Amino acid sequence: MSKDLISYVGGVQIANWQFVAETPKGKYRRIAVALAKSEKERIVNEVKEVASSASSLVISDARGLKVPELSEVRQKATEAGVHIQVIKNSLAKLAFEGTDFGCSDEVLKGPSLFAFSFDEPGAAAKLLKTYAKNFEALEIKALVVEGQLLDGAQIDILANLPSRDEALGLIASVLQAPVSKFATLLNEVPSKLARVLSAVHDNKQASA
Repeated sequence: MSKDLISYVGGVQIANWQFVAETPKGKYRRIAVALAKSEKERIVNEVKEVASSASSLVISDARGLKVPELSEVRQKATEAGVHIQVIKNSLAKLAFEGTDFGCSDEVLKGPSLFAFSFDEPGAAAKLLKTYAKNFEALEIKALVVEGQLLDGAQIDILANLPSRDEALGLIASVLQAPVSKFATLLNEVPSKLARVLSAVHDNKQASA
């Protein structure tokens, strides 16, 4: 059987990965379709387009997830504005060339689930942090933000970022606060938003 496979689980495109899917009758069957060169190129281009517009990326090992679990993650991701992609590492590396996520090559080992955030950099991290607690088979491998690779153990850096609405609420609080509280509230806004930047700075120093 060819190593170049394209499959679908719960609507999630899985390129170059063999898997077992549950049928409506509760039985399991293996699904695999040979992937042509033109199809590889199409997938690489599509993922590159997604990566070019994404603000952050969370990479997970999801090989042990059951079909219903992966479907649930996908559904919640869609609701949260997060793009989920499972793709062979060789294609992911090609897709990430020239983007902020090209630095992830070293962690692309074994089947990977990629979760891209867009308007809210912490969206994918929040989602996968929750599911990593619920599903033992889901392991956070790494994060990428601002072109910097962070260890999966640093998931809170992104997961704790305020949402866009929360950030706007903090700013509104500052603008409406009495003069006596203005300085205190003003410090609260950048302190939360600066956590990810501080981590990126530390990471740059460590790799210098």
